Amino acid sequence: MQQKHRYIPGLDGLRAFAVLSVMAYHFSFSWAKGGFLGVDIFFVLSGYLITSIAIPAQGNSIELNVREFWLKRIRRLLPAAYVLIITTFVWVMLFQREMLHSLRGDAISSIFYSSNWWFIFHNLSYFDSFGAPSILKNLWSLAIEEQFYIIWPIVLIAGFRFFKKRSSLLMIVLSGIIISALLMGILYQPGADPSRVYYGTDTRSFELLIGCLLAFVWPMKKLSSKNLSTKLGNLLNITSFIAFGILILSVGFIDEYQSFLYRGGMVLICINAAILIACISHPASVLGKLLSFKPLYWIGSRSYGIYLWHYPIMVLSTPIQEIGNPVYWRVGLQVVITFLVAELSYRFIEMPIRKKGFRPYFRQYLLINRLNWRGFPFAKKMTTILLPLVILVFTVGMAGVVKGKEQLRTTAAYPMQVQIIGKEYFPREMEPVVPNNSKTTEGKPPHQANGDALPPIDEQNKEAAKPVETNTNDTAENKAYTRILAIGDSIMLDIASDLHEKYPEMTIDGEVGRQVSQAVELAPSYANYNQSGNAVIIELGTNGFFTNKQLDSLLQSFSNTHIYLVNTRVPRQWEGKVNNALEAKAKENDHITLIDWHSAAINHPEYFTNDGVHLQLKGIEALTSLIEQAINVP
Repeated sequence: MQQKHRYIPGLDGLRAFAVLSVMAYHFSFSWAKGGFLGVDIFFVLSGYLITSIAIPAQGNSIELNVREFWLKRIRRLLPAAYVLIITTFVWVMLFQREMLHSLRGDAISSIFYSSNWWFIFHNLSYFDSFGAPSILKNLWSLAIEEQFYIIWPIVLIAGFRFFKKRSSLLMIVLSGIIISALLMGILYQPGADPSRVYYGTDTRSFELLIGCLLAFVWPMKKLSSKNLSTKLGNLLNITSFIAFGILILSVGFIDEYQSFLYRGGMVLICINAAILIACISHPASVLGKLLSFKPLYWIGSRSYGIYLWHYPIMVLSTPIQEIGNPVYWRVGLQVVITFLVAELSYRFIEMPIRKKGFRPYFRQYLLINRLNWRGFPFAKKMTTILLPLVILVFTVGMAGVVKGKEQLRTTAAYPMQVQIIGKEYFPREMEPVVPNNSKTTEGKPPHQANGDALPPIDEQNKEAAKPVETNTNDTAENKAYTRILAIGDSIMLDIASDLHEKYPEMTIDGEVGRQVSQAVELAPSYANYNQSGNAVIIELGTNGFFTNKQLDSLLQSFSNTHIYLVNTRVPRQWEGKVNNALEAKAKENDHITLIDWHSAAINHPEYFTNDGVHLQLKGIEALTSLIEQAINVP
């Protein structure tokens, strides 16, 4: 018979640290660049606790009732998550219907705990999303955990049955860790969005398995302070503080675009988290006692509800243009609301169902005998009346009876790539052009929405649309340079029409979602611009950060020209890092000039569309004018 596992309050303190780190990251605080690593702590901790409960403290056999195990997980996880999904959906349907279109698919995938794969297949980035983020995006990690809870008990039972020895099963777990970590390293592409490896169950399983491995080598049920020497006790405590310090530094300084993170870095962070968990779990741990501090215990014990609710509350109560730039009074209010809702969830949903089950819960809180209606509390009466109405509204909304206005999460509905050389405009050959099926101007780039569309390609005569490069010595607007090249992302597409009008001979090359790494590959095709007397305008960084090596490589491609770096105004975590890197390069090199779009645009929300990134007509005019002023100075 299995022993009842020991409750460890210090682990609630660690949960508090993890969930507060994630919240700080989602609120875009610059001092919590690596706050997303709080999820790694949760994964390792989940693997450790679940395996510690499931396996015997010793011996080579296991007595695990899979049905009971799954039922406990359902009671623990589903009620609060489903209440969140239903409540969020009903709120959006009633008050913020512009988000309804994208929420349906996210809600369905979240209900079936497959949202991580849904986001992968629909190319919804965890890091780089414009427009309205998915309100339920934070549920991706719960999907991975639930998938793990379904598979892991079966693996344990089969492992003990067929391999007999714990050591053999331990080696299988170790092999799983290695395979998953290698898969993350192989699938990761430096300079590209890392969301595929970040969301994937296959590429994140090693984190849960590291916790499982810890349960085999450091079984919670056998930990005791008896017969622990002073020397070992000191070593335990020193190790715990070092591991916790490493974790704090990781949250403060590691960011999501560092390549080492996906090529061994996360493995090291999870191993460090496992060491910390092992130390805190020991009864002799001083850090474990410190982390049992009541406020930390309160947050940790309610960390599930806090994690569930903080992100939807943040998204629904923050203007899209301001996501990524925290306003402290708003964040404070959002945190208070999150803690309040999490407390209600903990008291009235999570704990009652966890302790009593579903039937007693519904009998106690919801179902009312019509003969005794007058004897029941007002709150219970209202709950019984409102619950069917809420479920009805949710069902109607999910069925698509009520239509929501589609709001795109990313730029689309206009050419993905545009090249203007001389007086000709055309989408790059062999590249797809996203059709615009909308009957309104929504989804178009602002210059198209205002009727100032770029001239269409003549499909009947593609020969006439071939690139023709011409000098611009006689261009009235430009007295400083022989030829000018402009390379950029979707912001360059926004201003392409106006730039082309002012500088008819300028070469403009823009692409939606373009990263610096992609521009490095593009640069050799414009090698003939790398000559004295020419200028190159580079507008990149909207879609994420880049390495110093990538930026240097791009700049080196145009080392003989004068380079203008346009910094970025993008309300996302990487904005400051991108702008600091561009500013540093401009200060280091005399032939590089910084065009400070960020300072010019920071107090002008009227420059931007609803996503806070792409440009309205006023923004197009402002950025074009800023570039014009810069390049017309010899």
